[in-house]
This record gives sequence, structure tokens and C-alpha cells, in this order.
Amino acid sequence: MNTASAINCKPDISTFRLNQRVSANCITINAERDVPADGIIRAEAQKLKAELLSRFVFADNSRYAASFKNLCSSGVPTACLSHAVAGGEDFFSTQAIAFSGIWKLEPVECGGRNIGVVYEDDDARYCLLSNVFAPTIAASRPEQAETVFRTMADVMARHGFRFAEIVRTWFFNDHILEWYGEFNKVRTGFFNRAGVFEKTVPASTGIGAGNPFGAALLGNAFAVQPKDGRVKIQAVPSPMQASALNYESSFSRAVELEYPAGRRLLVSGTASISQDGKTAFLDDIDSQIDLTMQVAQALLQSRKMGWENIFRGVVYFKHPDYRKCFEEYCRQHKIHGLNLAVAFTDMCRDELLFEIELDAFASKISLH
Repeated sequence: MNTASAINCKPDISTFRLNQRVSANCITINAERDVPADGIIRAEAQKLKAELLSRFVFADNSRYAASFKNLCSSGVPTACLSHAVAGGEDFFSTQAIAFSGIWKLEPVECGGRNIGVVYEDDDARYCLLSNVFAPTIAASRPEQAETVFRTMADVMARHGFRFAEIVRTWFFNDHILEWYGEFNKVRTGFFNRAGVFEKTVPASTGIGAGNPFGAALLGNAFAVQPKDGRVKIQAVPSPMQASALNYESSFSRAVELEYPAGRRLLVSGTASISQDGKTAFLDDIDSQIDLTMQVAQALLQSRKMGWENIFRGVVYFKHPDYRKCFEEYCRQHKIHGLNLAVAFTDMCRDELLFEIELDAFASKISLH
């Protein structure tokens, strides 16, 4: 994890090969001040000979309004999100995904906005959606959530995908602590109608973050449509946590995609939650980080992976000072080189202080 300066901003970059032709690249910038992120990211993607597919940025809406506007109008689907807790106003974090070797790129549009891309390789077709929100922000929060799900389903259908083919979601709820229960009811209801529970329940992250549009919810999603059974998809249980479905939160702890040349593990937002579904270590950031990282490591190890397999991730902190605690944990446990974006947000429970999401690859031809 690199905290870059505005003058000399060196991004973190990680690369994994999915097969002989296709490489996945993650470009991350964490900076204490505004940086020319769009130019830096595009230059790095050009060096990698890779197509930018999506990105997000966490920063303060008011301080970085111009940067948000430039990123949103640059053509790459971009989710602009605001740190939800005080103290991180100067911190700017952005992460982009770029692929080389893919083909048949199709932009996904909705209401005149570019909200995603459809692409494919030898193994599957993919749909990556970003920055989906309800245009009618005067509607109630549950109504806006319903519109987000319906919009995702409609645009996917236009490109030949079913909603139930989604394997990973991200939901950024403005003032999440005020309505996460209502959101879960809407999500579960839509999943039932779309047949999600008959297939693989997606991995997911649910975080409190605002957006420049004033919408109650902003959603991202990733869907996979295997060719001739070349990609096997399965939910992966956590060795240290019970299923989130047990407490009516509709997501899998992780989802694995198995390719002919390797495996990709999508780890949901993971926090300090015990086997009985309760928050562990109230008001103790060091213990919450320790348990969360143990849970994440156990998930990785259950799929014969480790920290060296991490491709990308995001760390979420309830308070900016907690970042130092995480960095100290990584030093003590000799965890180095993780490509992680940083955000200061509320989690889905007020008592949660730290959360991490991860993507990992295990490939015979890994470049990491």
C-alpha cells in the first residue's frame, strides 16, 4: 500500500495472467492531496497495453468536485464516492481495472451515461457495471434501491446477460446506518424474483459513502457468462464465519471462478464478526483488525492461496487514525505489497471499525 504525494505520485500496480493471452491489471493511487489521477492512470494503462474498464475514487465531494467531474466525463465508467467520516477530507484514493488481450468490447449505456462494459475472452463473456444509481433522487431510499437493481437487470438483458449471472456486487449507501435493514429487504426480494438463490449468491461489499448526485445508493456489479462450461463458479464458505444469509444479508462470503488456467477468488467485504453473527471486539480497533485479517487469511488458505495471491483490494476505516493501526499490523505480520485502496467510511454496523475486500488469483502463469 503506497501513500503517494501530489508531486511524485507513484501508483501501485499489480498484474495477473488469466490465460496465455489475457492479463488483468490493477492501478491504485493513494494520496494526501489531489493528484492528476486520470492522466496517471491512463499513462500506466498505456504502458501495460491494457484497456481501462472501470474505476472508483474515494475523496471529499466538496474539495474534489472538479476532479470528480473530470473523471466522470472521461469515458471510463467511474464511481465517485465521498469519505463518509470526518478527518479524511484531504485523502484521495482511486483504483482502476485494466485488461489486455480481451476482445469484443461493448459500452453499456443508460440514460445517456456510460455505466459499464461488456467484454470477452476465450473462456467467458463478462459484464462490468459501475456508477448505477436512480435518476429520481426524490424517491424514497428503498424505491431508489429497487431502481438500481432493476436498472442493472435491464441493461444486462440488453447485452444478453441474466441478473442471476452476477458474481460480485458493490453497494455504496449514503447514510448506510439509517437504512441498511431496508436495503437488505429490497435486495433479498429482488434476488428472489431474479432467481439468484437458485444459482450462486454474489460476493458483495456494502459500505456507507456519499456520491456527487445526492442518490441514496450507488451500485457496481460484475457478471460472468461461461462459454461451454469453461468457467466453473461456486460460492466459498468462510472457515471462521457463518453464512451471511443466516442473518438475512444476501451475499456469499466469497465466490470462486475456476478457469482452465487458474482460479480467481472474490472475497466479500470482511469485518470483525464472530461465528454467531455478532460484532466482536467492540471499540477495539487492533483486535477488530486482527480478527478480520485472520478471517480473510483463512478464506484464502481454504482455497490454497495466501497474501502473495492478492490482486487488488480496499481497506475501509471508521476513522482515519485507524490506518496506522492496519499498517502496523501488516508490518508485524510481514504482509507486504498488497495493492489496496483506502477509504474512510461507515460500515453496515455502527460498531464495526474496519473492513477489507480482496480479489486473489492462483494461476500457473501468474506474473505477480
